[in-house]
Amino acid sequence: MIRDELEHCERNHIKLATRLADYLPEGAGQSTIPFAAGIGEKGEIRLKLGPASKTFPGAKPFDFVLNAQGAPPHIAFMGSSGGGKTLTGVQLAQQIVEQTEIPFLFIDVKPEFTSESDLHPDLQTFARRARHVEVGKQALPLDFLPPADAPVHKIATSAMRLRDSLVMCCKNPGDRQRDILREAIEEVIASRGSRGLEDILATYQQHLRNEGKEDDSIVSRLNELTRLPSFAPDLQPAEFFQQSWIVTLNLPEELKRLATLLLLDAASGFLLDQSETPSTSNFRSLRHLLIVDEARKVLRDRRSESLVDLIRKGRSKGVTVMLLSQDPSDFEGEIDDFTTQLGTVVSFACAQSQRGLRNLIGVFGRKVLPEEFSSAQLPRGIAFVKVPEQLPERVHCWGDAPAN
Repeated sequence: MIRDELEHCERNHIKLATRLADYLPEGAGQSTIPFAAGIGEKGEIRLKLGPASKTFPGAKPFDFVLNAQGAPPHIAFMGSSGGGKTLTGVQLAQQIVEQTEIPFLFIDVKPEFTSESDLHPDLQTFARRARHVEVGKQALPLDFLPPADAPVHKIATSAMRLRDSLVMCCKNPGDRQRDILREAIEEVIASRGSRGLEDILATYQQHLRNEGKEDDSIVSRLNELTRLPSFAPDLQPAEFFQQSWIVTLNLPEELKRLATLLLLDAASGFLLDQSETPSTSNFRSLRHLLIVDEARKVLRDRRSESLVDLIRKGRSKGVTVMLLSQDPSDFEGEIDDFTTQLGTVVSFACAQSQRGLRNLIGVFGRKVLPEEFSSAQLPRGIAFVKVPEQLPERVHCWGDAPAN
C-alpha cells in the first residue's frame, strides 16, 4: 500500500514536471542533435500486407495508408509461433523504410537474426539495411543516460524510469533500496565521468555500504548484466537513433527483458524529446520505426511506461511502433486504453482469452469472437485485419490462396 502510494506520487511528479517542460520553447534544454530535416517527409505511405495482399474471399487488391493525419501509425501483429507474423511484419517494415528512408530499431528477442545465412531472403534484405549487434556477445554502443547538463526534470524522469526498469527484474526490493538506486543513478549522471551499468552498480553498492546494508537482488541483477557484454556508453542517443539497428538479445530471459526495457527507455527519452513532425497534404511525416518482436515479454510489465508513451505520444513525433506478439491476451491490462492507440492490428490464427478479446474491442470497433481468430477462419497465410477507417476483414497475405 505504501509503495503504491509512493509510486503514485512519483508518477504525478513526473507528469507535472513534463507538463511544465511543455511550456518551454521548442527544444529548450535539449543537448541532443535533432533529426535531419526532410527525413520521412514523403506524403502518403501506402502499404500492402505480404506478397499477395488480397481480400479473402474476393481476391480484391488490399492496401492501406499508414500515416493519415489523425490516425495512429502503430501496428500490432499477432499469431501463433511459426504462423508468419514476423515475416509479414518485416516485409511491411521494409516497405516503410523503402518509402521513407527513415532509420529503424528492430529488437530481436527470439533471436532470429543471429545468422543471416539462415534467414528468409526477405529478412536478409532487411537485415542488410542495418548494423547488427548481438547483445551478450557484443556490447550495444548506446549511452542511455541523459547528459549531466540536461534539465532537472529530464534527469529525474530518466533516473526513475531506469530504476523502475531495473527493479521490475528483481525480487521485491524495498522502498529504501529503490530510493537508493534512484539516487545512485542521478549521481552517475551528475558525475560527468564514466556512465556505464558498471558505474551504476558500483555507486549503488557504495550507497548500500554507507547505510550498513548488504548486497541485494538489484546488485545480483546488475552483476549478471555486467558480466556479459551488454551496453557500452559510446554513442549518444542522437547518434544511435539516427542509424538503423537490429539488436539481437542473446541473453537469459530476465536479462532479455531488462535489456528491452532499457532500450525502450532510451528510445522514449530521445524520440519523444524531438519537435513535432510536419504534415504533407494531410499525411504525417515519419521519423523513426521501432519494431519489437516477441513483445509479450515487455507487455506483461504493466507499469512499463516507456512503451506506452511511445504508443500514445509517438504519432506527433513521427514515431511508428510495430509490435509482434502471440495473441490478444498479451495486450490485456495495458493502461491508457493501449489497444485503441495501435491503429492497425494484423492477426494470424491464434488462441486467446475472453479478457484478451475484450481489449481488442476498442481498435476493432465492435465485439470480436474467439472463432474469428481460429485456424478454421484463418488458414495459413490469411490474417484478420483492422486498419483505421475501414471495417475488419480477412486478408490473404502470403502463400497459395486457400479455398474460400
